[in-house]
Amino acid sequence: MHNWDYDKKAYEKQKRADPIWHLERLINYGLDGEKIDREALKQYLPRLRIPEDRRVFFELLLWNKPF
Repeated sequence: MHNWDYDKKAYEKQKRADPIWHLERLINYGLDGEKIDREALKQYLPRLRIPEDRRVFFELLLWNKPF
């Protein structure tokens, strides 16, 4: 993943250390070909700092929750 604020080595280290941080980065800044891990998203969605419209979209996809 190309990042303007992290070099590749630092990004990979942070990604392993903090899965919530990594999911937030993917959702807020783009996937760049990477896929979101469904189980991780289910586990951490309530704790993610993401826009509400994206949260509702993921809830719809994961649990078929109406909005």
